[in-house]
Amino acid sequence: MIWALLAMLGVPIWLIVGVLLSVWLSRKKFRAQDGVFALSIRPQGEKKWPRTVAYVRCFRGVIAINRGVALANTSIHEIDGVGELKLDEPPRKPADAVGRVLTLKDGSSFEVAIGASDAARLDALISR
Repeated sequence: MIWALLAMLGVPIWLIVGVLLSVWLSRKKFRAQDGVFALSIRPQGEKKWPRTVAYVRCFRGVIAINRGVALANTSIHEIDGVGELKLDEPPRKPADAVGRVLTLKDGSSFEVAIGASDAARLDALISR
């Protein structure tokens, strides 16, 4: 809908299409990189899972979380530990989700729902 408003305001359609295409290609290229996987993430104690997934990379006890349309909203956290989480109401995505609790060095925690195949990778990467 926003593109229609921009077109009415005189922004050329080719410019709108170019921006949308570049965002789509950027997301696709980012998600195709080695070590990037999708998960749903929420602060510990929250009741609802977010509607969109975040894409993360883990290396040497650090997790980089990318969110947003262009995956440009990045937060980096040092992980202190990973624990199991029973998912009573799993999110829609990822489909085969298992739960984990990520405890950060600053004392805060995140609950994550991650695909079963990616959970083993996450556990292995964090425990190094």
